[in-house]
Amino acid sequence: MSGSDLILGWDVGGTKSAAVVASRGGRVVARQQWPSQADRGPDAMIAEFLNHAADLRRAHRGVSAVGVSIGGPMDAVRGVILSPPHLPGWDRVPLADRLADELGLPVVVEHDAAACLLAEWLWGAAAGCTHAAYFTCGTGFGAGLLIDGRVLRGPGGASPELGHVRIADDGPVVFDKAGCIESFAGGQGISLLAPFLFPARFDGPVEPRRLIELRDAGDAEATAVLAEAARRTGQAAAMLADIFAPQVIVLGSLAARFGPQWVQQVREAMEREALPARAATTRIATAGLGDRLQDLSPIAACLYRQGALLKPAREVFTNHRGTEAQRDRERKG
Repeated sequence: MSGSDLILGWDVGGTKSAAVVASRGGRVVARQQWPSQADRGPDAMIAEFLNHAADLRRAHRGVSAVGVSIGGPMDAVRGVILSPPHLPGWDRVPLADRLADELGLPVVVEHDAAACLLAEWLWGAAAGCTHAAYFTCGTGFGAGLLIDGRVLRGPGGASPELGHVRIADDGPVVFDKAGCIESFAGGQGISLLAPFLFPARFDGPVEPRRLIELRDAGDAEATAVLAEAARRTGQAAAMLADIFAPQVIVLGSLAARFGPQWVQQVREAMEREALPARAATTRIATAGLGDRLQDLSPIAACLYRQGALLKPAREVFTNHRGTEAQRDRERKG
């Protein structure tokens, strides 16, 4: 590949980070992953990414833009990070400008939930939709919203923070707010939900992986914890179904690990809570991209932001897909 075929992506997580080089058709051609060690703060994390970026660019010529997927809150339009709770020290960090200065390339910074939604819209479970939502269902809980083919943002590029919405009078305390969606439906909240519901059984947080193991072994309390997480996730889905009428709500990360039965519990809770007409037209799905989703999220964000303001977004994406398919045929021919 040559010319402007390639995009450099950075997926920034609280636990791990990854840098990828990918084609505009969504083919990852190189990838490097490392522990985030987020307690080091932004300067060290940015410096480490730049080292990986230099290695990748030496090996792969033709990188023309950079996409970043990172948790909020943030000003996604200007690419300024505004104190995400899982990234200590990222206080008003002008990430887009810093990377553009260092790399000499245009940089797009996007909220991770919106970036994942765009990847699923382009290549996964939300393809062909005009209205869609994505729930991160990861260590934290975030939501990306697509309304009439455009990512929903507030003034100043503000991203929706659905996980912070309180849905219960009490519950695990996550980011200083008991009873919020994230305290029931994010990985950190679910680990705290176990001792909250069954203090006599669990004397501290229980990782979701362990809860899955216990549930699969027939443990009643672990089964109840995960069922409550599904119910609350379904409530969040019902809220969006009634307000925005999305065609699909895509569940990321932990949803696939919790399994089809858990996803069905989310679906059933959404159907109980939402208006019947909304429940009938809103599909619940797990991420279609699977393990590729995090890598492709910054790539999709870059494609969307570079092209969607110039042309209808679906046309931009269709052109990218068609171009890539044509190149595949030419290579094989």
